[in-house]
Amino acid sequence: MERLLTTQQMKLCEQLSDKGGISLSQLMDNAGEALARQVLEICMRRGLKKCLILAGKGNNGGDGFVAANLLADSSMEVTVMLPVGEPGTELAKAAFSKLNSAVKIADSAFRQEFVSQFDIIIDCVFGTGFHGSLDEKFARLFALCNQSSALRIACDVPSGCDASSGLADENSFKADLTVTFHKKKLGLALSPCRYFCGEVITADIGIDESLEDGYKVTLCDEEYVKGVLPQRVPYGNKGTFGKVTAVCGSDRYIGAAAMSVMGALRTGVGLCELCSTQKTVAALSSSIFECIYTTLSVDSEGCISPDSAQAVIEKSRSSSCILIGCGLGNTKGTQQLVADIIQGSECPVVIDADGINSLAVNIDVLQKKKSDVILTPHPMELARLCSKPLEQVLSDRLGAARDIAEKYTVTVLAKSAESMAVTKEGCVLISAGNTALAKGGSGDMLAGITASLLAQGCTPADACAAASFIMGSTAQMLCQRVSPRSVLARDILSSIGEYLMTLEG
Repeated sequence: MERLLTTQQMKLCEQLSDKGGISLSQLMDNAGEALARQVLEICMRRGLKKCLILAGKGNNGGDGFVAANLLADSSMEVTVMLPVGEPGTELAKAAFSKLNSAVKIADSAFRQEFVSQFDIIIDCVFGTGFHGSLDEKFARLFALCNQSSALRIACDVPSGCDASSGLADENSFKADLTVTFHKKKLGLALSPCRYFCGEVITADIGIDESLEDGYKVTLCDEEYVKGVLPQRVPYGNKGTFGKVTAVCGSDRYIGAAAMSVMGALRTGVGLCELCSTQKTVAALSSSIFECIYTTLSVDSEGCISPDSAQAVIEKSRSSSCILIGCGLGNTKGTQQLVADIIQGSECPVVIDADGINSLAVNIDVLQKKKSDVILTPHPMELARLCSKPLEQVLSDRLGAARDIAEKYTVTVLAKSAESMAVTKEGCVLISAGNTALAKGGSGDMLAGITASLLAQGCTPADACAAASFIMGSTAQMLCQRVSPRSVLARDILSSIGEYLMTLEG
């Protein structure tokens, strides 16, 4: 699997490289050369000649200055513009002072007629240091670039994009190609930044991989999922493939329970038992025949009563996994129910949706768990678990999920357009999926798939990553035939078998 680096990890690599004998100045030269090499390859193939380099005050601009010299030496017509003024770092100043006479320096009066004369525009303005929003000047500048017919190339990361969080100003430089250095940065694989990058090429600049720190962020792919998907032994029976006990649903949220148990059943678990309210059981038992049903006591709000915790704990002794939360509701009673099951369950527990909301008020109960726990929060639920503002979580989802994973020794499936399966040892990023999943029921289905794979023998992290990848890839496959607008979660459930057939060969 491809490894991604956070901006902090990349800075550490550069610092250690500098101490180890490959100086920061040499790394800049290597980066500028790698950028120029990619540009020349494209220009020679397409017959492009006139190049504009937008250079910022920092080291990203320095990379651009190095590239400018090499391109000019190769008979390209190169113009450098300094939209932020002259360079500010020592490395960038040194690179600027070495610009040869063939490189033109343009004023910063950026106009459409000026832009239109270039075949190629290279963005070396901000790099990995950008956070926040673009001011009006840069919004106009990049808008003119994005409207031009020139080929657009970004150096390391498109300007206006955050290389850590993946957040991006709507007016960010929209590249056809991004040349990033040493390793792809995490933000380049996250929305909305990934949609500003175009094709991403990772260039070697001489940093040894041994300098990367031990916390690995890797990108999930089909080979990974094939490698972790539980085997179907030909002589297996329903007991071979595990049992999920789902504590889901309430009188108000019956559909969530249905989606979760169907997610589990459609992905190979041998047995699935739904423990829920009498109203939920009555509604589903007439249509989902493959499930086992147990009716639990109900409180005055139509939610499962905390008095039912002991019955579920008893079932955990013969179950492979407990799934709790889908459609559960969030009351004082469900808060007690979730806490009791976490403390008493003798098999792994997957906690989703209202299970997470019920846990958030008493999260320290995780310190008393007897078995593995998986949490599957979307960003707002993750913010509740962290007791942090949503904006802070969105600026560093990995950091927020990692804090919880490390503090409580749990696995966190941080859901979004790209989901992250996070443990204290590492993170797997899953980018499969599309807007067909942006509908009610998708999260419940994902929780059921995760519980199913866990029950069949996957590790918690592998169950999270594989479940997210399978659901997302099924949605992508389905949307080759129909519009994502029209897809319901039940359509994805019906198509999972088709996708698994292709995955399994």
